[in-house]
Amino acid sequence: MLARKPVKAAPELELKFQLGAGAVEALQGEAFPLAEGSVAQLHATYFDTPNHALRDGGFSLRVRRKSNSFVQTLKHRSGGDLFQRDEWEIETAGPDLDLAALEGTPALAAIADQPLAAAFTVEVERRTHVWNRGATCIEVVFDTGLIVAGERQEPIAEMELELLAGAPQDLFDLARDLQAKAALTLAFESKAERGYRLAGHDGVAALRAQASAVLPHTTGEEAFQQVAREALVQIAGNARLLQRAHNPDVLHQMRVGLRRLRAALSVFKAMLDAEGLNTARAETRWLAGELAEARDIDVFLQRAATPDEIDESPGRAAFFRALRIAQAEAYERALAAVRSERFRTLLLTLAEWIEVGGWRRLANDEQRALREGLAADLAAPVLDKLDRRLRRRSRRFLKLDAEARHDLRKQAKKLRYAAAFFGEAFPRHPKRRQRFVAALKALQDQMGELNDMAVARAVAMRAVGRRSGELAFAAGLEVGRLTGEEDRVLEAANAALKAFRRIKPFWPSSDGRNEDLNLSRARLRSV
Repeated sequence: MLARKPVKAAPELELKFQLGAGAVEALQGEAFPLAEGSVAQLHATYFDTPNHALRDGGFSLRVRRKSNSFVQTLKHRSGGDLFQRDEWEIETAGPDLDLAALEGTPALAAIADQPLAAAFTVEVERRTHVWNRGATCIEVVFDTGLIVAGERQEPIAEMELELLAGAPQDLFDLARDLQAKAALTLAFESKAERGYRLAGHDGVAALRAQASAVLPHTTGEEAFQQVAREALVQIAGNARLLQRAHNPDVLHQMRVGLRRLRAALSVFKAMLDAEGLNTARAETRWLAGELAEARDIDVFLQRAATPDEIDESPGRAAFFRALRIAQAEAYERALAAVRSERFRTLLLTLAEWIEVGGWRRLANDEQRALREGLAADLAAPVLDKLDRRLRRRSRRFLKLDAEARHDLRKQAKKLRYAAAFFGEAFPRHPKRRQRFVAALKALQDQMGELNDMAVARAVAMRAVGRRSGELAFAAGLEVGRLTGEEDRVLEAANAALKAFRRIKPFWPSSDGRNEDLNLSRARLRSV
């Protein structure tokens, strides 16, 4: 048996890109000539339990064959960093797992007493180049090949940049230069994650938000990076899935990722640089706009009555044909956005800003204090402000028009995201926090239903356009069905607001504002 190397964790700092059409040829023909790189044929088998317990725990476990040697690797990403993972690696005598090597790693708890077996395989041709500029050294790897899970296959065309020496900014500088030469899309999904999808673990299930990792000892800088990284992963991952299937939940979760990121920009605004903040806001606003029409039509169709529930008429059939055509066009717009150079640039720009942006070097005493101090100290005044604003703007709710209710819904959503970001940073009142978040969710649900009713009217009008009166009449009937209970939903939303006002915040009020906040709540309860 080969001598075993010590099993220890070693960090990686890398960027991964999916290669678009012609990208391999463009980069290997100009920037990285084939003759200058080393070539290896790699075969990797990934192992897991029958119910994929390792995958659920954030692990990947593989044995890779390279020439006549075998290496067993365990990787773990806990969600704290986009570009760094823990890795344990040893040489093995053959293609089988060395179970003893897993001793001392966190994977054992996920496996428990379950058996491990092959889940899928990855076959790649790997071309490796080393890029040097002064003190900077970056390994550039091109992987082309195939993932195989049973009868299913998926092609691989990736490039990875790993920083061997130099500053993290050097990695992004090279990435930006290469992106100008070829279609490169920043990706956060590993071969293991793709393999699991192919094996049926996730299919095309949407990527949902991860739980916040902002704890009482987390700094402001760490908190922003954790929250923004996870939102960016959710955006990029769902964008990739959207290109595989027109899945309404995937589109919705991509928009959720955008809203979470935009909420983080607002919550952490005081410690961010103006240039980076403005760019992030502008580009995420553009992307959200490109996805909005498809989502609005999806919601309309999900809420609409089925043909079995009502008598189908020629006018109604024509209206839904028009709506399906509009839906297809809206999805094409969304797909054009996520396939565009602007979207590829957006992902890399945001990732670079989150990791090494100018906000991390601001010398202003207040900004530096927010960045280096505890996130909880930053969070309390932000939560206070959002809470007071929601209570103030909800006065005389039943007299608000649709636009004002929509604005109120956005305020509730922003407070809910902030509460989710910082919930674990205030562990003193867990039950109060649960009640607060539950009340916000109930309010947001009712406000969302009201918004869906308002959007339904606009969707129907756009789908009908200048078409016949019969089609417009059918559209009006459908909108009437969707909005017929608006008064009831208004009352339910008002009741949810009153219930929310009775809930105490779970965080300590900042700057001695308890009296003002209590007075505000007392006034609002009387409305």
